[in-house]
Amino acid sequence: MIYLAYDATIHGDWVSHYAIRFAARQPERALCAIHVRSWHVAQDVLDERLHLLEDRCRMALVGLQTELYPAGANVLDALRAAVPPGPASHLVCGTRLSPRGRGFITGTVAEQLLQERRQPVLAVRVVQPGLLGAPRALLVPVAGVSGGLDSALPWLELLMPEVQALRFLYVEEVGRRRFRHLGHDEAQALRRAGADYLHRVEREARQALALTEAHVDTHVVVSDDVPKEIVIQANRFKSQLVCLGASARGLRQRFLYGDPIEQVLANAPCDVAVYQGLP
Repeated sequence: MIYLAYDATIHGDWVSHYAIRFAARQPERALCAIHVRSWHVAQDVLDERLHLLEDRCRMALVGLQTELYPAGANVLDALRAAVPPGPASHLVCGTRLSPRGRGFITGTVAEQLLQERRQPVLAVRVVQPGLLGAPRALLVPVAGVSGGLDSALPWLELLMPEVQALRFLYVEEVGRRRFRHLGHDEAQALRRAGADYLHRVEREARQALALTEAHVDTHVVVSDDVPKEIVIQANRFKSQLVCLGASARGLRQRFLYGDPIEQVLANAPCDVAVYQGLP
């Protein structure tokens, strides 16, 4: 079941396109939208936005359920009550549209949902609303650890029908001082190790996602700045969506402009989806 944390904003409408497309790929073809009333959204505006959301669902042949909570209710508590825990519940939410000195995701309900890991969560920042939640070029940075793709697979499966080009990126990070003095042979050795890891990731993805139509490739970079490299590769690859795994360490980071997730959210030329799976 697909659940949408819906805030009745323009950005919330953009994020809803992802949730609707995901719901259309589920056997039940149903979307549950959860909204906590806000003093900042007038009742007539909320009614109009919910009506438009219903229209979008109808066009996609998706049934819409809405759960409305009164103004003043705790948003996180409402979502906990509405969304069952476990791998069968996929929760889509949005980041802030603009950071306003606080970051795009730091201190938001989306960050708390990602930290709790009660169910698979996808927090999306949309910068290309014209895509209507159907990106065709997808960049997936992966970490060089065992099971590094596990959390991404539930979301990649939902995204893949429209994807025509998929690139897995591995950035081998080295310290700034070491990077300045890195020799060619050492850099090549690091790239080879990264390439071996990415080949395993690609095989796993092809098997799990039955990739036959999409063009899939891998790319390894050695760098002293991972977020910068992700943004560079998103530009070079002409990515329409970057799928970024949320690490516990990154989510606890409070130095906003040094947080890797915040840096990618701030600088990527395309939509960014921050995902988290289950432990």
